Amino acid sequence: MKSLPLFAACALLLSACSSPSTSAPATASAPAPARIPVTTKSPEALAHYQKGVAFLENARTAEGLDELKQAIALDPQFASAKALHGTGTPGPEGLKEAEEALAAAASLPEAERLLIEAALAQRRGDQVKAAAALTRVTEVAPGDYQGFLLLGSELLGEQKYPEAQQALKKATELNPSNGGAQNLLGYASLRQGDTAAAIAALEQYARIQPQEANAQDSLGEALLAAGRFKEAEAAFQKAAEMAPQFWPAQQGIAYARFYAGDWAGGRAAAMKAREVASRPVDKLTVDADLASAAAAQRDFAQALRLTDAMEKAPGLTPDDVAFVPVLRGLAQMEAGRSREALASLDGVVAAADAGKFTPGVVNTVRPQALRVRATIEAQLGDAAAAARTSAALDADATAQPNNPQVQSMMHYGRAMLALARRDTAGALAEFGRCSPEDVICAWQKTLAAQKAGDKASAAAARELALKIYRRDTASLVVRSRLG
Repeated sequence: MKSLPLFAACALLLSACSSPSTSAPATASAPAPARIPVTTKSPEALAHYQKGVAFLENARTAEGLDELKQAIALDPQFASAKALHGTGTPGPEGLKEAEEALAAAASLPEAERLLIEAALAQRRGDQVKAAAALTRVTEVAPGDYQGFLLLGSELLGEQKYPEAQQALKKATELNPSNGGAQNLLGYASLRQGDTAAAIAALEQYARIQPQEANAQDSLGEALLAAGRFKEAEAAFQKAAEMAPQFWPAQQGIAYARFYAGDWAGGRAAAMKAREVASRPVDKLTVDADLASAAAAQRDFAQALRLTDAMEKAPGLTPDDVAFVPVLRGLAQMEAGRSREALASLDGVVAAADAGKFTPGVVNTVRPQALRVRATIEAQLGDAAAAARTSAALDADATAQPNNPQVQSMMHYGRAMLALARRDTAGALAEFGRCSPEDVICAWQKTLAAQKAGDKASAAAARELALKIYRRDTASLVVRSRLG
């Protein structure tokens, strides 16, 4: 399983640690390649830190953060542990901890300091700075798999697949027993729609770490993507048996059942996932799955009840619930309540512009809200409003040149502006510039092409949207509309 709703955050949950390399031993004439140091005065803290990194590499977030918390308790000046704990902790508290870690890292060795810098840059949504820092890490410490693993994860989030795979393969060469890079190699294939290669890579992950629940969970996701629902559910079930508190396994079972048409069974599995999840933010993720499942079945009243409850759940930060108005706006839009939807979306955009969320969340939730707003404005034929929203998405894309999701939303916004102006040809051209992974864009292109009588374009867009079964809320809804 990838570590967070947006795949780029996988890199946020990883940071430097000095790990055994499997490269050839050094000789007098050929010194060993440099490794990433870890600076702490406490051997016990280092042990907890290394356990925490291993958990986080395998998407065991709650356990990983607990180990890091213990490391910091033993050594409050442990900058690498604080950076990693801060990037995995939602809300302003986590951001502040990561900022404090970087402030304390000035005297650390270059590779260690750069990893802390990269983690904070990712938390702030600055992918350009993060990629530059991680590239430099691989140059300073070419003998340590961690730098290549993290660089590969960052490049994966930027949809630079050949470069990501090159870095991840280097990580596996340096440390063949580490499953993290092998896991991401599987997702690199999966996100390009190659389910056979993804299954093969994730079967290797399961061979490398046969007792690791996330290996079975990731394999289950690849099997799910290929439409092999029974096999996927079996893999997710195995993950749940290995680690009963690993809630993503139950989430995977839910999606396998949803896609197989067993909505009641899927909801039961999702409720089980919510029950075993220990962090409020993880429970919130499951609530989003349940709300989307209700919307997929056109039970908009239930979807809206769930979104209302999500914002009132205890233990959450404004960052955690920032996306909820977007989810609500989508449900209201499909329910024919466009004016209410616009109010929901305008509220979250205003909150983002007022700085009520941390920068990384602003960079994510603002364009998501604008995208839905553009859709409604096109439906209403309000070209003036659509022009303003499209311009706002253009500005977000300019500010985030390495973010392929935001670039795709920019083209989507332009397509919606064209539709508002009744320029179907222009809209189809802009839809065609969206990311191939943008199922919302493929869905709307299908509808626009169908309305225009362009059967070939509609069929191609529909095929793209339905190519694989994704474990995400957007795919669940889109499949229910196009499947």
